[in-house]
This record gives sequence, structure tokens and C-alpha cells, in this order.
Amino acid sequence: MSKISLFKICLFFPLAFHQCQRSNESSNIETLTPLLLIGAAGYFATSPFDEYAEKNIDLTRFTGSWKEMQRINNGFQSGLSDVMATYTARSDGSIGVRNEGINATGNQVVLEGIALVPSPERGLLKVSFTFPFFFGDFIILRIDRQNYQTALIGGPTPNFLWIFSRNDTIDTALQNGYIEYAKGLGYNTSSLARFRTK
Repeated sequence: MSKISLFKICLFFPLAFHQCQRSNESSNIETLTPLLLIGAAGYFATSPFDEYAEKNIDLTRFTGSWKEMQRINNGFQSGLSDVMATYTARSDGSIGVRNEGINATGNQVVLEGIALVPSPERGLLKVSFTFPFFFGDFIILRIDRQNYQTALIGGPTPNFLWIFSRNDTIDTALQNGYIEYAKGLGYNTSSLARFRTK
């Protein structure tokens, strides 16, 4: 792989790029290269649900804290209740992601990651909670356009789906509308569940 190609891949992964800069030793670059390639593959991968991402999204209004109303349970959130997701704009154009919830023993669990923004006005983010970065699609399928108070979020497969609200509750009719829309797209809405204790 050429140095130029490696440099381009590093640009997508700020922490990995920092590692690239720390040493000029070719052995370190050769060690990082496969990991960067895997991360790049995840970043550029597409999902059949990507086409349903909302357009003309104002991501500055999307940032902030959201409370999870329902989700399809998944590996990285298994056993967590009362989940809150917080998105923070970063100076490099990416978005910091912080998920926090309560586990079965009553302890707080925090997951921190990063979201890259392929197209600033489109509701499609590439999110990773790991290093090296393995990215997954985070798709804003529906959102309250007026106040940015509720949102329907999908993943790259039918088994990743969330309903978010800024508040502790969400209008039942609105939530049902989100569920019906997601079902029409092909998401497994029958697996949606509420993981809130308050």
C-alpha cells in the first residue's frame, strides 16, 4: 500500500492517525495497516436501509441528550435499562457519542464512541465504540422536524432499531407511527421492547 493511500485511510480514523504520526518505523505502519483497512471497509460499507436516511438534517440540533424509549436489544446494550445517548459536536467535524445505562446489578455503565459524518445534511452517521474503529450505520429514519424532540433510529440490519425522546415519555400515537414506518421498511419491530424503570 502506498503512503498516500495509508494517509487517506488514517484521515478517517483520528486516533489511528495519531498512532501513525507517533512513529516513522515501517513495522508500526505495517502493523496498523490491516486494522485501518478493516475500519475503512466498515466506513465505506453500505446498507439497504441507507436510502431511507432523512435528508436536510440539522445535526447541530440533533446533538445533545436523548432518552431511549424502546429498542431492539443488541449485544452492546444487553442487560442495560434507562439508557441515555448523548451526542456532542467535535472540532474535527465528527460527533462524540456517549451511551449510559444501568446494568442488572444497578451499576452505571458508560460506552463512549465516535460518529463520522459522510454527508453533513443527511441523517446517516458511521458510529464506532471500538478501537480500532469498526463502523456501523446509524440512520435517522424519522425525526421531529420542528423541535427535534423525538427520533426513530435504525441500524444497518433489521435487528437494530431505537426510538428516542428528549423527555421521559413519548406520545403513544407518534411512537406507533414510528413503529409502523420502521415495519414497512423491513425492521423487526416485533422485537422492540421498553427497557426503562422510570
